Amino acid sequence: MDFSFLRTWFSTADASTDSTKLNNVEQSNLSKEIIELEMDEFEFINPSDPNEIHSLPSSYQIDKSIVEVAGFNKEKLLEMSNFCKISYGDGDDKLGEKSYKALVYKTDEFFEDEKDFAILENEKMYKTRAELANEGYEIIPFGNGFEEDAGHVFIKDKEITIAYHGTRFKHGLWGLNDVITDFNTSFTTSELLPEGGRIHRGFYSSFMDSWSNLYGILKSYAEKQGSEIKDFKINLTGHSMGGAVAKIAALCLNKTEGTENVHVATFGDPRVFDLTASEIYNDALQETTIRVTQHRQDPVPAVAPGLLGYAHVGAQLRVSTPDGYAIHKIDGYHEAIYRTDKNDFQSNNNVSLFYYPIRMLNRVNCAVFGNAQYYAANLGSYILGRSNFFEEVKNTHKNSSKFEQVKVEPGKNLLSTVIGG
Repeated sequence: MDFSFLRTWFSTADASTDSTKLNNVEQSNLSKEIIELEMDEFEFINPSDPNEIHSLPSSYQIDKSIVEVAGFNKEKLLEMSNFCKISYGDGDDKLGEKSYKALVYKTDEFFEDEKDFAILENEKMYKTRAELANEGYEIIPFGNGFEEDAGHVFIKDKEITIAYHGTRFKHGLWGLNDVITDFNTSFTTSELLPEGGRIHRGFYSSFMDSWSNLYGILKSYAEKQGSEIKDFKINLTGHSMGGAVAKIAALCLNKTEGTENVHVATFGDPRVFDLTASEIYNDALQETTIRVTQHRQDPVPAVAPGLLGYAHVGAQLRVSTPDGYAIHKIDGYHEAIYRTDKNDFQSNNNVSLFYYPIRMLNRVNCAVFGNAQYYAANLGSYILGRSNFFEEVKNTHKNSSKFEQVKVEPGKNLLSTVIGG
């Protein structure tokens, strides 16, 4: 069990404090000023271990105000969460009706004694498929053995974004498959980790089930452009379960295709790698990976627990669940990012009092059970003569030239209403 929630009561300082910040936005010609009201939670807990080999670079520390985290600024993160929303299957009609609920305040400098008054900002949250198509995006769903849209590929010029959907409880047998995937928390080994390390079995199986279809889309587009997959900037994103699968895909593209320009943004996603695998991932992609969490509110990032050997990767951006939104929903994450001031747009990988003992147990878990599983898997592959899955996929698509763009029909709903809505 992960005891990190106890950091709410145990800290290295007397208490946590809440403060309200009013951040000025540019003044208009009418001498009116719009001020966004935001609530920031500050906690005093153990700082990141400066001697930890895989700790974040100094430029990512909490005491430095920056406008980008892991190569993502606020606008780019909003775009990623927009793609996540589409990956759930919402049609243009539903995407178009969503609007921000952010509270803003207006003041009139001509009447100093007049009290400020609050209004609700009525700005549309998401771009629809039709709007993205008009901007030059090609939108292509890719599937697996259970569904036609395990995720979507968004292609524009030399930049490709891959978005995986999260768990969809209200989607019949496909939703049941997602739940089974989530709870299949045992570890498995992978050809992606020849040095050792393990991956969440359920998420890895989901990734493998759709990889051939996704790889065919990427390879065909690269051939159409007279390039290779590694020549493109590739973003991977996903909400909840989708974020976990996105990280596996990022590691795969880096290890099997030699893709270095890989950027990962996830929202409310659970742990997916054991400690050994997380260090391998961080060596390659830590500086281009950001995970957004509703800190101390969303329980999903707390699973699978560190006591079982799991560890997070990348930089963490902490946000709060906005009023009027349910915990963990992608809409709440999108709104929270929208409300975030640039001075608060910085990573926070500070750790709780329980970080060090759990990490020590984690290390023992990986050294004993991880190595045993790794050598057993290698021995089994040698005896059975198993072929490399990723090489098989490459051979399957060696002469592939199929590349189709999805027809974007405004208002058409690809799937029924799902939990990510």
